[in-house]
Amino acid sequence: NFLVGKLKDKILHPEDKFRIGLRESKEEGRWLWVDRSLLNKSLSFWYGTEPDNWTEENKAGEDCARMGIKEGAGVLKCWFDRSCYFPHKSVCEKAAGTGPSSSVCV
Repeated sequence: NFLVGKLKDKILHPEDKFRIGLRESKEEGRWLWVDRSLLNKSLSFWYGTEPDNWTEENKAGEDCARMGIKEGAGVLKCWFDRSCYFPHKSVCEKAAGTGPSSSVCV
């Protein structure tokens, strides 16, 4: 809900999606957060058949998770996998009270 509140006004186009710090490990289907903790599958928001590891744009597949809106879905709590080699907007973590960031973090 925190991320939805921060991102809802920043997603203007179908591809305006944000990396959320979740990446597939070398083992297909095993997703890890940036702190190396395993994704709790009961708390995930994969959209439809995602993650689908589509290989048409990159033969290595899709190993980075993004959050955004699926056209027609009308909700922001949707995760999509995408190749990590394409540029993405990102959600970043920082300590409270450290002031504004000069990066593109939300």
